[in-house]
Amino acid sequence: MLHTVTEDLAGWLSEITQGDLGQPTPVPARDVGDLYLHIIDRNLVVAAGLTHQPVHVPVQGHALRRPTLDTSVDLYGGGFERLYRRTARQTEDGFASVSSAESRYCIDGVDLDACAVYDKHVSDTVIHTWDLTQAMGFDYRPSAEVAQRIWQSLQKSPIEDADTVWACALRMSGRV
Repeated sequence: MLHTVTEDLAGWLSEITQGDLGQPTPVPARDVGDLYLHIIDRNLVVAAGLTHQPVHVPVQGHALRRPTLDTSVDLYGGGFERLYRRTARQTEDGFASVSSAESRYCIDGVDLDACAVYDKHVSDTVIHTWDLTQAMGFDYRPSAEVAQRIWQSLQKSPIEDADTVWACALRMSGRV
């Protein structure tokens, strides 16, 4: 499921242009450029945590910094998905190296089992996709299977209606 949701986000990232970077997201005081740097950072932090390695690049943006992001992009769009896919693959490789779903990992100072880290990362990736599409003026709905998995990871009690599941996931994440 992680590969599916990361590819979905990468597809939306491929549509971003330089002019989109300043668009506000549903998260207060965060625009599309900030969101982009945040999701790159999250992939790097999770991958490092799963492989018990230090994060070797500056937090918040890989080798990128916000002041240089605006000037380093292709004016006509595209390109944002490349770095994202590279860091997403690092995260997928990190999960592939996990020996047991019960293995414990400390990420962001929180000790969780591998299954919980996976569920949270899937959930965060989908929520970030929603943030991005809202900022770009599109309506995004994940598949019913993805929405259900997110709801279960957030609330451990399944709801049958996919739209209700998604609305609850957004509410619980503080997005709406």
